[in-house]
Amino acid sequence: MICAIVALWILIIATLAYTTFFAPAHALSTRFNITVSGGEALITHTGGEPLPCDSVAIFLDDREVPFPSGGIDCPWSIGETVSVALPRPRSPCTLRIVSSVPPERPQELFSAEIPAVTTAPAPASPPAPATQATPAPSPATEAPTPTPSSKPQELIPIDTLGAPIASFSAEPRSGPVPLTVRFTDTSRGIPGEWLWTFGDGETSPLENPVHTYTQTGSYQVGLTVRNAFGGHTRLSQGFITVTRAEKRDVYLEAQRDAHVPAGGFVEFTVTEAGSRAKVGGTSVDLPPGSRVRLTLSTDGKGKVSIRSGKILAFSFENAVLTIDGEERGRGGVSDIFVLGYKDLVSSLALVVSGGPGEVRFLESGSPVGLPAEGSPVLLASVCPDSTGILILDCFRQGTTLFQGAVSGYSFAPA
Repeated sequence: MICAIVALWILIIATLAYTTFFAPAHALSTRFNITVSGGEALITHTGGEPLPCDSVAIFLDDREVPFPSGGIDCPWSIGETVSVALPRPRSPCTLRIVSSVPPERPQELFSAEIPAVTTAPAPASPPAPATQATPAPSPATEAPTPTPSSKPQELIPIDTLGAPIASFSAEPRSGPVPLTVRFTDTSRGIPGEWLWTFGDGETSPLENPVHTYTQTGSYQVGLTVRNAFGGHTRLSQGFITVTRAEKRDVYLEAQRDAHVPAGGFVEFTVTEAGSRAKVGGTSVDLPPGSRVRLTLSTDGKGKVSIRSGKILAFSFENAVLTIDGEERGRGGVSDIFVLGYKDLVSSLALVVSGGPGEVRFLESGSPVGLPAEGSPVLLASVCPDSTGILILDCFRQGTTLFQGAVSGYSFAPA
């Protein structure tokens, strides 16, 4: 009996010790929205748990600045904004928000590169032209009466003068990988320059860019806008969410035409030496560790073959080859041989035309009937199936073959 009691106490003490020193800390779930203008950063708590003010530290380039608790009701809750002065507004800096709960294992809640945002003086007004005395009209003539213009003078709205205020929207904001998002600048004022950061290391200077995410995760998006009067930056944490894509093994035979739409791509990381591709008549080496993307420039008829961990065919008339984000070839792809790959992502779709012609369609070995005779078929995000095989052949007129996996399929009315 005594031994059992002692053993119980040892178990309790061990459990408490593990909980205190080894158990993982509760991960705080928070989101922030940051705007930067001139020498000030405004940080708004936009989601998650309230934060005790005495447990939050803000760092600028690894230098802690006092938490500006004045002006908000602690704890720091959703909708409340604090202001932090930037020591060098003309230079970029890193801003981090860290929670010290528990103190022995602090958690980083937010991190972002804050670009330099300069405030330029308003353009000086041109000097007024020198005035000259107007001669008196001749007695024989009268001064002409000015005729009012038929077109009223256009006035510039007051809120467009000065530095712009950055804001943006996106569609869609969540979905399976690969996720293509169209970003729209909704900034106030009249920006003349744009710089987008998408949270995955990619940027864009376009006003309304389109960006494709190829990895799952939650992404922070930023936009800096500038004009002659100055600039403004907005950063939104967790703005885009990319989830894992569903995969459904399918097999299709059709006595019909088909094509792969423009803009679709296949992207992968090369793992074996000796890999190569021939694009536009030029052979290009694909070194191990490089991230390769092949994108169709136009709607195309062609072939793709992947099996046994190798890419054996990708044949289309118009494609673009990029390696680590740099364009390395453009034109017809007549030959490819990749001895090993990993992390393959595909946005290629296969569109089988409607009309006469037999279609045999299976999902996981079971027949799937078309809703109506002659219905077109769309296969989305084609990729290797659960056995590692992808065969796509729509090169020949009136014949289409597919074996692989898709994120989904649909049938349109004939």
